[in-house]
Parts: sequence; C-alpha cells; structure tokens
Amino acid sequence: MNSKERVLCAINHSEPDRIPLMYRDVPEVRVRIKKDLGAATDEELFSQFGIDFRWVGPAYIGPALEISDTEKRDYWGVDWQYRKFSDRAGYWNEKSLPMEKIEDPEAAAEWPLPALDWWDFSALSSDCDSLRDFAIMTAPGFSSPGVLQYPIQSLIGVERSLMDLYINPVFYHALIKRILEFHIPFITKMMKSAEGKIDFFRIGDDFGTQQGLLLSAEIWKEFFQPALSLMGKSAKAFGAYYYQHSCGAIRDLIPALIDTGVDVLDPLQVKANGMVPAELKKEFGDRICFSGGVDEQELLPFGSEEEVREAVWRLLDDMSGDGGFILGPTHNFQDDIPTRNIVAMYEAAHTWKG
Repeated sequence: MNSKERVLCAINHSEPDRIPLMYRDVPEVRVRIKKDLGAATDEELFSQFGIDFRWVGPAYIGPALEISDTEKRDYWGVDWQYRKFSDRAGYWNEKSLPMEKIEDPEAAAEWPLPALDWWDFSALSSDCDSLRDFAIMTAPGFSSPGVLQYPIQSLIGVERSLMDLYINPVFYHALIKRILEFHIPFITKMMKSAEGKIDFFRIGDDFGTQQGLLLSAEIWKEFFQPALSLMGKSAKAFGAYYYQHSCGAIRDLIPALIDTGVDVLDPLQVKANGMVPAELKKEFGDRICFSGGVDEQELLPFGSEEEVREAVWRLLDDMSGDGGFILGPTHNFQDDIPTRNIVAMYEAAHTWKG
C-alpha cells in the first residue's frame, strides 16, 4: 500500500498493511530534529519516519501581517506578540482583542471580514498532484479554520467566549454567523480549487480541558454543532473526510461529534479524564477514527526510549483492530521532548507485531 491507500483503508475501518502515522511539531523541534537526523528538508524528515500525511493550503498574498520579529497582526485583525519561555522556544499570544468591548449583535454582524482575494488558490491542484501517493490534509492555520478557540477567543477573549454563551447569546449567534460568512466561501473555494484532491479537511478547535468539557454538550450543540456541520459539509461536497481537532477530555462530546459528521477525531489525549484508548475503541471505534494517542505530558518528555516503545506497542494492541486508528502525538511535539524519544515512537510503530 502507498500512504494514501493505507490511511483511507484505516479510515474505512479495515486493517491496512501497517498503522498510518501522523506528525505534528512546533518550529523549534522541526529545526532541531532535522539537524539531529541529518534531514535537509521536511520531506526527508517525513520520509525517514514513514509519515503518511502531507499538507496543502492556499498561499497568503494579502496585506502584510508581520510588524516585527515579535509582533504581527492576523487576517482577523488580532494583534499578537511572541514571548519566549526558554532559550529556544516561545509562543505567540494575543496582544489585543479587537472585539473585546463589542456586545451589540448588529456590530457583530457588520464586523469586517478577510477578503478571499488575500489568498492565491491557483497552485492547490498541482500541489496535490505532486503528493498524490500521500493522504493530503488541509494545513494548520487558515486552511484548517475553527470557531471557538480561533477566531472567537482571539476576538473577544477566553472569558467572554464562555460567559457570553449564557449572558449574551444573541450576540454570540450573530458573531458565529458572521464568521461563517467568511469560512464557508473560503472552504468552498479551497476545495474546489483542489479539484477534489484533498483527502482530509481539518477543523482546528478545542472543546476540552484536562478534566472535562469547556462547556456543556447541550450548549455546544446549540452554538457550535450547526457551524461545524456546515463547514464539514462544505468540504465533504468535494469528497473530503472531516478531521476534527480538539484537545482534552471530550469523551462526552464524541456522540455529538459523530452526529456532526466527524470522520477522524484528533488527538486521543490519553492523560485527559476519560480518554482511555481501549474504552473509546470499544464504545465508538466502529463509527469514528481516532488519531494521536502517544502521550506528550509525561511519556515523551520524561520516559526512556524503552518506555516509549512499550507504550506505543500497548496503544496499538488496544486501538489497531479493524482499522480506525492513526498513530501520532497527543499534541505538537514540544521542545522538552528529546529527539531519541520521537525516533523511538516511530520505530515502535514500524516494528509492532499485532
């Protein structure tokens, strides 16, 4: 099997020749691990590990977003600042919240939207042709849009993003509707420009904490399910599968995600409450595909290579039957994870004998 055939086999709940493999990291890790492994390019790195996915998206050609090395403004008008938390690593955090003081539904309905002509979609089809043997997914960022975590939390703040669901629902519905007025045309143009060659449309959002849901399943169904369903259907119209990202303890949301049309749920965050691989496989494994499962909170940063290999083998014992599983980390590989443990993780996947 080539990579595309392998992934599609697993998605359709049949057993492929081996477990499909996913890769995610932060930029600092990408630089370091390529140096450690002597990989000159990303493609060399992915090939060394046997990664089955590749990523595509339109090129941003709109107004300049970079202000300096530590400041930028995104296409929703949010200002960001880069803050380092170690000598090598850091994160971008919101510096301002453009809609922080806006509570009027009419103002939400008129909020300025990004323009589609800020992106060049013309190379998507040829990009997909060059990756035809791999499972092709929309790239993280604007090609994998969300709703709650981004842009809402970056527009009005985390606190309001949860409180206004209850105290200002009319505003919230108007804001979601306005966001979709950009998302749906963007998704449609992206998928159409790729001529049906994108296999997985990814939505990036977070609905869980370490202990449970950020909001009740009932509230999620009222506010977010209709939007996500519409986004997913817009991509599925062009033959893509719907790949939903959400960290955290979201077990209670999985039935609703299945009803929403989700084909793949990523990541399987095994240290979060209730996210027990064998239990999830038994309860939902015939209706959804899980991705992830290799713990980044304790195992990968602090475990030995042998502990990593043994954990991967146990995970595959629990999750591999009848397909429906893609092995990967439970988040982006972080800078505290030694290269040797990332190598051990993928070596274990290749040497597992189920």
